[in-house]
Amino acid sequence: MKKLILICFLFSFIACQKENQISLQGKTMGTTYSVKLSSNESNLDQNKIHQDIDKILVHVNALMSTYIPTSEISQLNQSKKDIWFPIHKDFFHVLSFSMDVAEKTNGSFDPTLGPLVNLWGFGPDGKRKVPSQEELESTMSVVGHDKIELDPKKMAVKKSLDKVYVDLSASAKGYGVDAVSDYLLAKGIHNFMVEIGGEIRTSGQTKGRSWRIAIEAPHPDIVHESYQKVLPISNKALATSGDYRNFFVEGGKKYSHTIDFKTGKPARHTLASVSVVDESSCMKADAWATAFMAMGPVKAFELAEKLQVAAYFIYRLDGQKEEGFVTKATSEFKKMFEGESAQ
Repeated sequence: MKKLILICFLFSFIACQKENQISLQGKTMGTTYSVKLSSNESNLDQNKIHQDIDKILVHVNALMSTYIPTSEISQLNQSKKDIWFPIHKDFFHVLSFSMDVAEKTNGSFDPTLGPLVNLWGFGPDGKRKVPSQEELESTMSVVGHDKIELDPKKMAVKKSLDKVYVDLSASAKGYGVDAVSDYLLAKGIHNFMVEIGGEIRTSGQTKGRSWRIAIEAPHPDIVHESYQKVLPISNKALATSGDYRNFFVEGGKKYSHTIDFKTGKPARHTLASVSVVDESSCMKADAWATAFMAMGPVKAFELAEKLQVAAYFIYRLDGQKEEGFVTKATSEFKKMFEGESAQ
């Protein structure tokens, strides 16, 4: 009996120990990042951890930011056709995965869509406007993942046209989240949440329970904060892609940043947002959320089910309205969050 009481006391004492909550913030990739650490250790060097995180994100930017003229991806985009251009292994890793998603989506997700994104004004220093049909056709002629080739042995890329432009904005933030998360795990820190521009990966717990992450309701008013769903996310990554934040209106029509590769124009369908949960990688969740958003409501859901991706779709009841939504979750999502009212 005494032994049982002692065990209960020890568990109570451990549970009541004050948890050290650390919050680190900064700017990266044209957005902000936030890292929350939950630990009972009092000797964590916060300044060193913060400096290391910044170094990691500077490294990712130096490889994959199209906003930096000297970055590796910018140099690739300025390179000539038919020449093998060697790139860093981290860049190659993200580009290889992006090419795989491009193949599986028949180009709906495509790392060479950058020129179209820029044409509509959603790229670096872009002016948002509806382009002419001539501009559209000219730009579409240099787009297509079949216009780049990868050599895993050489860690190199070759373009078939000078003007082929690679843009990894749909997966680089997720990769940055993974890079920071892997660093924290290597440091022996197992309770954390890493977020870059809304893309998230968590590990362990906070205050004795799973991290609680909200899926935002797709409302266009940035002041209006509402949540469609709150999920317990531990040792998982979550990314959301939607059409309700990054868009412009011209001639009474709304144009979102999600480009339909078939038309070269912003996608127009009833999908308002797609959230993807992955067991191990925010890069994967980031890319697939974007891919499904581009594919549209029917094909995206069918592919998500086929590939057993945990995805949560929010549809507009009327494609022209901003209010009134229905949701649909894949079988994998329901299984992952059984009892959480996923449908």
